[in-house]
Amino acid sequence: MLKYAESFCVLVEELHFSKAAARLHLTQPALSHQIKKLEQTIGCTLLRRSPHKVVLTEAGMILARELGAALSHVNRAVQEAQDAARGDAGALAVGYCELPQAGQMTTIIRRYKALYPGVDVTLRNLPTNDQAVALAAGSIDVAFLHPPLHGAQLVMRAAGEEPIVAALPADHALAEKPILRLGDLMSERLIVCAEATGAFMYHSILAACGKAGFQPQLREEKNSWHAMLDQAASGLGVAFVPESLTRNTHSQLVFRRIEHFDVRLQTAIATAGEPTRPAVTRFLATAALCLKDQADHEACQAE
Repeated sequence: MLKYAESFCVLVEELHFSKAAARLHLTQPALSHQIKKLEQTIGCTLLRRSPHKVVLTEAGMILARELGAALSHVNRAVQEAQDAARGDAGALAVGYCELPQAGQMTTIIRRYKALYPGVDVTLRNLPTNDQAVALAAGSIDVAFLHPPLHGAQLVMRAAGEEPIVAALPADHALAEKPILRLGDLMSERLIVCAEATGAFMYHSILAACGKAGFQPQLREEKNSWHAMLDQAASGLGVAFVPESLTRNTHSQLVFRRIEHFDVRLQTAIATAGEPTRPAVTRFLATAALCLKDQADHEACQAE
């Protein structure tokens, strides 16, 4: 039916069997056969033939008008399907934690959008544990999250790590020290990522304090690194936060590294398995290139 419809529309444009057959790379008898089959299928006469011209019936004019619009939609749908199959179109849902710079996420997405502007990228801000659930459910395609995740059957690709530093009020007695020792914080309330939100980070901090010889007083924050900064600025304790947060100037806070404190926030780009959708595989390829460029840049600066 589609083949006959296309032939009919070309014939309507030419109103001449020989010219239409040449455009369609058909013989004239083959085109005539297709038009007859279309008329039989529809059950009405579409055109009247004469030796020199073709005249459309009223039914033929109506069908030509509607088929022209329908074929335009079909051709566009085919083109969009082909674009999606190549990864040039479609949709990509990306989950991420609170720190968008972790794992170079914004840099990766900007490069990806420059390469594949036809793909509709959406972002969902979710805690790491919720991202694992969303990946398994298929509601996001890619996740920027913080491993390790015990029990989650995900494919992880390392995307970077950063040290955890102390954020304390600018007028705190320890603010004068350029580098802190963990023992300096023995009497402080420590504001940390809640165990329910980041069990690995929580227990790593507990273990480090135990190694330093004290049991810390903890204030757990379940939702936001930035909320931890607000608490520290309000004098409610000393917050343990990723170093990337020091780039956000906060007049009431100072940030200090902690000597021999090797707790780090890792970031990974995760998928539920090895992806097959072109939009996802191309995103991962773009991410790999961005991370390589970043590593090369850091290596040059270190020389």
